[in-house]
Amino acid sequence: MTTIQKILFFLLLATLSSNATINNDINTSKELKLAFIKTPSKLLKNIPQKRFLKRFYRKHNYQTLWIKDNKINKKRADELIRLIQNDPTLSKEGVLHTTAIQLKKTLETNASEEQILRRELKLTSLYNIFLSHTLYGEIRWKQFKYKLLALKKRRINGSWIKYKAPQKINNLLLQSDINQTIQSIIPKHFGYQSLIRGLKKLEKIKSNGGWDKLPPFKSLKLGSGGDIVKKLRTRLIKSGDYIVCDENKTVLPKENNESDAPHINKEALFDECLDKAVRKFQKRHGLAVDGVVGRGTQKALNLSVDDKIRKVLLNIDRIKWLPREDKKRYIVVNLPEFMLHYIEDNQTTQELRVIVGDKRHPTPIFSDYISYIVLNPYWKIPEGIVRREVIPHMVRDRRYLRKQGIEAHRTWDENSRIMNTSFLYWEDYLYGRAKFPYRLMQPPGPRNALGKIKFKFPNRFSVYLHDTPTRHLFKKSFRAYSHGCVRLSQPEKLLETIAEFNKKINIRKAKKILKGKRKKQLNMSDKLRIHLIYITAGMNSNGELEFRQDLYNYDKYQKRIVR
Repeated sequence: MTTIQKILFFLLLATLSSNATINNDINTSKELKLAFIKTPSKLLKNIPQKRFLKRFYRKHNYQTLWIKDNKINKKRADELIRLIQNDPTLSKEGVLHTTAIQLKKTLETNASEEQILRRELKLTSLYNIFLSHTLYGEIRWKQFKYKLLALKKRRINGSWIKYKAPQKINNLLLQSDINQTIQSIIPKHFGYQSLIRGLKKLEKIKSNGGWDKLPPFKSLKLGSGGDIVKKLRTRLIKSGDYIVCDENKTVLPKENNESDAPHINKEALFDECLDKAVRKFQKRHGLAVDGVVGRGTQKALNLSVDDKIRKVLLNIDRIKWLPREDKKRYIVVNLPEFMLHYIEDNQTTQELRVIVGDKRHPTPIFSDYISYIVLNPYWKIPEGIVRREVIPHMVRDRRYLRKQGIEAHRTWDENSRIMNTSFLYWEDYLYGRAKFPYRLMQPPGPRNALGKIKFKFPNRFSVYLHDTPTRHLFKKSFRAYSHGCVRLSQPEKLLETIAEFNKKINIRKAKKILKGKRKKQLNMSDKLRIHLIYITAGMNSNGELEFRQDLYNYDKYQKRIVR
């Protein structure tokens, strides 16, 4: 046989082999179609998501995802099972994990044609659930929606807008590389990966036994002593807050520096090492950092490691419903943290303290674009605030409007006629016997509730970022005092930052205008993305987990399915 004849012979064999594979695939698809047509189908018995499977395979002409050469593609199946087993957000006792282990054992055994087809469907069902978990998490959003509706009946208008991932699960199922598919749909922003690392740290602490709950006790501070101090020290060692330092430097307060103090067991003495640990713990939990273990700190200390794991998992799932876009620059306002973060090129370059809505006027959770800035703004008082707050004040004190520098206008136009309210009988409006006929607004000035600058991102909630004359409130650790808008501690800094990438904004002219009272609108050619979010757990720059107060009880209202 010549060389050319040999080449032709091997090409023929390859072609025949290829055709055999195609025929096998066609036969497998035909068998799958016939099995689906049968009613009831034995193939689908005890397999979840029957409706989805029928719809998916019918749409894709019964193309199999896991069968190759009349048997399960074990390499592909093993990759799916490995990813499920290694996913830290899944419970080891959950349905996904246990199903994956059972399937893995099954794949090791020989199977009939019908069993191979059943394994195909089981793997597709498992992969579908895993993709859904990775994309959207397990928060019971319908239950949360009903809770928000119940709150509205109490005039608490909480709102939470969700943003669905752009990927479609049906398309993801067809992609060949499972690992690459999963990596591509994992959120890339809002601290998702750092929270995963924090979750793994907590799981490690849990595997080492966690920590014991402390018994009730009165407040402890530097110089305190007793067995409860030893328990406190052990508790802080377990959570990684306590670091051994130079105990010789400890100086007891005068009231505790008694003659018998040196005879106290060192472990039972609240020394400087323990004081540092307590302050570190308080900072990590958004508490007042004073070194005093009072009621609030005790409550935080007694959260179990399981409680913290649940909180971290909840926040991981919240991030899955935030926008998944890539922006060069954007703002994140984390409401429970009372902080604004300006992020550029994936680096936080500016942080500002903020004041957010109080518990009766929660700031909504949503995303938008800052499109213009108002210098020396008017505050046009919403009708709800007029009804609930201004009118009762006027009933008690007819000079209230004048004291606050509030004007009554015929319309919302700032140049409309200013009306005389001295003849009004305010009790009529208090009890709803008549509708208040005018529009109240505060002109620019030192008493204006919006301060000197307003950053607008027009939205259906009528909230925005703005300056405030009540700057003393920024010194507090808890800063929920507004009617829903976000007050900025340093609005001039944000204005300067925005001016850097909006060349039409002349910062020198803007600062000159701010010295007066003339209103001026600055339009932005390059709009700035802003996200108002609710994240109660995250990692700081030192790689330590931080927890925030559940400001609006959303941690309590949002329940998760355990997968």
